[in-house]
Amino acid sequence: MNALTHIPLLAQGQAPPPDPLGGLVFPLLLGIAFVYFFIIRPQKREADEKQKLLASIKKNDRVLTTGGMYGTIVNIKEDEVTLRVDDQAKVKVRFAKSAIARVLGTEAEEKPASDNDKKS
Repeated sequence: MNALTHIPLLAQGQAPPPDPLGGLVFPLLLGIAFVYFFIIRPQKREADEKQKLLASIKKNDRVLTTGGMYGTIVNIKEDEVTLRVDDQAKVKVRFAKSAIARVLGTEAEEKPASDNDKKS
């Protein structure tokens, strides 16, 4: 047998060409799933909860702002909230509605019981 007869036999035994992506499809999909489930989805849930919080605030709610200021809501506009931060001096401060971080309760819930209630 000469060398020319072995060429077709060698061509049949060759491996298929390598994958053009180099087998990176699965790790790429795994990375995309990780980013979605651990970054995008929690941020979306947090934003939805913030929108519900801002939609539920009402007059006389005690709130905490993102800057750390406590106050009672006196007035609510579309994108602005007026808080009373000092009852004795009647200090009122305007904030962007998005600056409300938490609702602590209503003013009525935090008033101490009167002396008559304590005696009963």
